[in-house]
Amino acid sequence: MDRIRRALFALPVMFLLVLTGCATPQGPVPLDQAFWADQHERIGIAITEVPKPQALMAGQQGLLDVAINTATSATMRSKVETWDTSSLKDFPNEVAKTLTERGYQATVLEQPLKLNALKPVKGAKLGYSKLDYTSFKATHNVDKLVVFAVASTGTYRTYYGFIPTSAPITQVVVSAYVIDLDDNRLLYYQPFTTNRVVDGEWDEGPEFPNLTNTYYQALDQTQQNLMLPFKAQQISAVQP
Repeated sequence: MDRIRRALFALPVMFLLVLTGCATPQGPVPLDQAFWADQHERIGIAITEVPKPQALMAGQQGLLDVAINTATSATMRSKVETWDTSSLKDFPNEVAKTLTERGYQATVLEQPLKLNALKPVKGAKLGYSKLDYTSFKATHNVDKLVVFAVASTGTYRTYYGFIPTSAPITQVVVSAYVIDLDDNRLLYYQPFTTNRVVDGEWDEGPEFPNLTNTYYQALDQTQQNLMLPFKAQQISAVQP
């Protein structure tokens, strides 16, 4: 079980390294009050392409083991790939609505954010993005950018060879951050990994109702976690 927890914890860290190209991972950054300081500044909200749900396999597996494990889980994998991610894709609109209702100028970028199209920042230090977002200020007419970078959705299961060592765990991995577009400073950064274990029997093919319901619970919990700082910080900011 400890091995599973370590593997699950490593996912957002590995994703951050991919995003930033940095050997030293950025630690969490609480939402800076500068985010709330000026209601006249424009806030952009973006999300990366949301990957199709997948049944991920981890652990010590040879090529033959992978082939066997893929074949034996084919029915489940097919079901996982049909799961809906539209609520996550639409989530930036919910954030924009929350900010707008509280008097901030918020707009959602129409196209998914392509991180691999951004230029790296040479010599960038911790507390600053390793990718250059400053051009967004002119191209999208915004002063700050809220980013939701989605790493994976679906299930995660560990194996030793062709023997499963865990039941499938539903999982959603997203990193959220806010960037000051004047200098790429991180006003907020937090990786979120939501894991939910099925309560009861999971292997009920071909529809896998318990596993499916648990996935949607993980998706809902993720969105609640992502929204929380934009609600709680705002409330504290406007109170005397």
